[in-house]
Amino acid sequence: MNYDYDVIIIGAGPIGSALAYQLASSNVKVALIDKKKKVGLPLQCAGIINRRILKIQDIPENLILNQAKGAHIHSKNHTIHVSKDETQALIIDRVAFDQHLFEKAKSAGADALLSSKVIDINPEDGIVLYNNSEGEKELKSKIIVGADGPKSLVYQKIGNEFKAYNASQYLVKVNGIDEMSFVDLYPKEELWPGFLWCIPAYRNIFRIGLYSNKDYKRQDEILDDFLENEFRYDDYEVLEKYKGLIPIHDDDKKLVKDRILLIGDAASQVKPTTGGGLLLGFQAVLIAAQTILEALEEDDLSILSNYQKEFNKKFSSEFSYQIKVQKSLSTFSDDDLDDMLETMELRKIDDLISSYGDMDDQSILVKELLKRGLILPLLPKLHKKELAKIWLLNV
Repeated sequence: MNYDYDVIIIGAGPIGSALAYQLASSNVKVALIDKKKKVGLPLQCAGIINRRILKIQDIPENLILNQAKGAHIHSKNHTIHVSKDETQALIIDRVAFDQHLFEKAKSAGADALLSSKVIDINPEDGIVLYNNSEGEKELKSKIIVGADGPKSLVYQKIGNEFKAYNASQYLVKVNGIDEMSFVDLYPKEELWPGFLWCIPAYRNIFRIGLYSNKDYKRQDEILDDFLENEFRYDDYEVLEKYKGLIPIHDDDKKLVKDRILLIGDAASQVKPTTGGGLLLGFQAVLIAAQTILEALEEDDLSILSNYQKEFNKKFSSEFSYQIKVQKSLSTFSDDDLDDMLETMELRKIDDLISSYGDMDDQSILVKELLKRGLILPLLPKLHKKELAKIWLLNV
């Protein structure tokens, strides 16, 4: 059979473009297809990422808007502060970053088809059917990669069920302040398993958002109430509002079927606790690129199954800890959160978080708390026995 491409990647977001770059740089014939007219728009991300991203993915300095050294975590009546001397997270211009990766992929030799909506896929024959201004068209590819976000057509095509949380975010300007270097997090009973964030994007501009099971109207009401009653600045204005989806982590998802491979949000490759997925996605790119190159070199599509095996091997343990954290927190009331933060202060657990905390490898801190016997004191009394079972602890 004659193929137009070795690999067609559906979705030209940061993960799809990064994978296209890796493959095109290895002389693989790649096409990027995206329904958007302009990559990166509309903005649908908080744009905060672990500084460790720089070890595997370049970010031009002009795209780094701010840097955060730590976080303030708030309950109703308590706040704890966690930080380190060095930068922990980068706040980036997500729209420009997405476009940077897209242009980088094209420069490496990847073909790009924007304003092209994929309407069907034939996994057996490698056929991708799409619509653009010229009408309905068809391409054939040896391998098809779904990098088309949480509503992924490819994800559903191979038998996965679409699951996602709603996310809302405001861009807020505050008058009369200078740069900020700390993120504010507001876990709230009403939002479980999500939370509310306040990220200092640059100078006096904040990204204030949340994700939860609530509909968008209710989320806007919660954000408006936060700005009016909890935001620490009075002189502010809302510049823009964004809506999006955060895929729900699913251990049972299929990442590979026949000649199809899923990656990024389309594969629900997100942290169970926060829904963040950029660093995780870029790590998956390295695994996927190596697997695809081997499959093409050996002309053996069965090798693609190694991608899911390697991904699970690398991340399943971390996900297991994060799922336990998420399940535990989802039982907490606002009063329980108050008690937990007070206990953290009394037992100086905030110092441990500062020392062992990592926004992506959260199991490092959890293991340290378990080793020191500090998990049980953090659990609400009402649900202590139930939660102890999650952590296999004796009450």
